Amino acid sequence: MSESVKSTTRSPSWSASEIWIGVTLFLGTVLSRIPFRSRMLYHWDSVNFAYAMQRFDVAAEQPQPPGYIAYVWLCRLVDLLFHDPQATMVWISIVSSGLAVVAIYMLGRAMFDLRTGLVGALFLATSPLFWFYGEIALPHTADTFLVIISMWLLWEAMQGRTWATVLAAVSLAAAGGVRQQTPVFLGLAALYATIGFLRRVGWVHGLRWGALAVTVFGLLCAVWFFPLVDSAGGLAPYFQTLGAFSERYDVTTSLFLGAGWFGLSRNLRKLGMYTAYGWGVALVPLALYVLRRVSRRRIDGIRWEPVLLILSWMLPGLSFYTAVHMGQQGLVFVFLPALLLFSAAGLTRLLLARHRWLIAAAVALMVVNIGIFCLAPEYPVGGDRLRLLTRATLVKSDRYYGDRFEAIASNFAPESTAILAGNWRHVEYYLPGYPSLHFDIGAKWEQNEGKPIDASQETIATPTELGLQLDDRGYATIVIFDPHLMTFNRNPTPAQELPLEHGGSLEYLVLTEDQAFHYGDGSLGIEVSQ
Repeated sequence: MSESVKSTTRSPSWSASEIWIGVTLFLGTVLSRIPFRSRMLYHWDSVNFAYAMQRFDVAAEQPQPPGYIAYVWLCRLVDLLFHDPQATMVWISIVSSGLAVVAIYMLGRAMFDLRTGLVGALFLATSPLFWFYGEIALPHTADTFLVIISMWLLWEAMQGRTWATVLAAVSLAAAGGVRQQTPVFLGLAALYATIGFLRRVGWVHGLRWGALAVTVFGLLCAVWFFPLVDSAGGLAPYFQTLGAFSERYDVTTSLFLGAGWFGLSRNLRKLGMYTAYGWGVALVPLALYVLRRVSRRRIDGIRWEPVLLILSWMLPGLSFYTAVHMGQQGLVFVFLPALLLFSAAGLTRLLLARHRWLIAAAVALMVVNIGIFCLAPEYPVGGDRLRLLTRATLVKSDRYYGDRFEAIASNFAPESTAILAGNWRHVEYYLPGYPSLHFDIGAKWEQNEGKPIDASQETIATPTELGLQLDDRGYATIVIFDPHLMTFNRNPTPAQELPLEHGGSLEYLVLTEDQAFHYGDGSLGIEVSQ
C-alpha cells in the first residue's frame, strides 16, 4: 500500500492514547463474547480436548493428532479455576480473541499506520467467523493470537530491531506447541523477515542474533516436542499414529495421494466459502482500492516490504489447504488476519484525507458484520448447503445436545438402554454410563457424503450381547441419537418418539429378549434373534 502515514522504521514507542485504544479493543472484544458463549462442547475435536485434559493420549485421539500439547497444558492450568473443560476452553477462546484483536492492531500500526491497525482490529473483532470461534471450545483463536503476534515480532525484527528476533522465536515455538503446523505455515514469512533483518543489521551482527533465535526456538520446541512424542511411545509410533490419522482424510482430498479433481475442487470450494465468510464485508474496501489503482494504471508508490511479508505469510497456508486438505472453518485463521490487514489498508487509503468518512465506513462495515453474527440464521437460503456459523448456530448446537442428553438421562435407564449415534464422541463424554453404538456417516462435501462409513461392517446383537438388561416391562431400548440416522431404519414397526424441550423429538426402538438389533450395513432395525 502506498499512502503510508508514518514510517515503519520509527521507534515502536506507544503514546498513552494508543495504549488505551489497545485496552479498549481487548475489553470490547471480550465483553462482546461473554453473552453468546456456548454451553456444550461444540465440535468432535472439542470432546477430544476435554478427554485430553483428563488423560493425554494421541493414539486414542485425546486429542487428535498432531497433539496440540501446549494447548492441553494451558487448558489444564486454567481448569484449576473452572473445574469444567467446556468453560475452561471457552474462556481461553474468549480471552485469546481479545489478545488477537490487540495483536493485529499492533501489527497494522507497525506495518502501516495507527488507523490501519485500528481498522484491521475492528474487522477481526467483528468478523462473524472469528466471533463464532471465540465462543466455542477449540484452540483456533489462541492459534490466531500466536500467529499475529509472531508476525508482528517478525516485522519488528525485519526493521532491524534485535530484541524482536528472540521474542519471535519464543512466539513461534509457543505457536508450535499449541498447533504443530503453525510454524511450518509461517516458515516462509520467517525466512523473508530473516533476510530483511540481515540486510539491515549486517551479516556478522545479524547471524549472531539469528543463531541465538534459532537456538531458543529449538530449545523451546523441545520442551513440548519430547513429551508429545514420549506420550505416543516414541518417535516411530508417533509418526505412525500421525500418518494413519492423515490417511483417513488425505486419500480423498490430497492431490499428492490420488484425490485428483475431486480433491482439488473440494478443497477450493471449502477454502473459498470459509475465507469469504471470515473476510466478509471487509473485502469491499480492498476491492474498491484495487479497482481504483487498476483503473488509473498505477503500481508506483507501493511499499513492497510489508506487502511481500504479508504474501509470504499467506502463501504456505493457502497452498496446503488447496492441494492437500481443507478441514474445518477455523483453519483459515492462519492467514485470514493478513487479508483483513490488506482490507484495512485499502479502506484507510481510499479515505486518506476524509477522517469522518473513514469512521463512518468502518462503523458501517462493523454493523453489517455484527448483524450477520447476531441476526443471520444458520441456513440463510434454506436447505443445508450454505451454512453460516452465527449466534443461531451456537444456540441450535447447545439445544441439540442439551435436549437429547437431558431427555435420555431423565427417561431411560442406562442398564437397559444403548445409544446409536453418529455423534458418538459427544454421547460417550456426556453420558458415559450408557453403551454407545457407532453409526458413522460421511460428512458434507466428502465423496461419501450422507452415506454410512464402513457399510460392509454389520453388527447383529441381542440385548444381552449389547450388555443390556431388560427393564420391568421386558424391553431394552435403542435410542437413535441423531435424527438423520432414521433414514436408514428398515424396521417395519415405526420408532417411538419422545418430545424434546425446544421442539423436535428423540426417536427410539424397543426390543425384547428374543429380538436382535442390527446396524452398520447401510441400514438399522430390529429382527428376530436367530
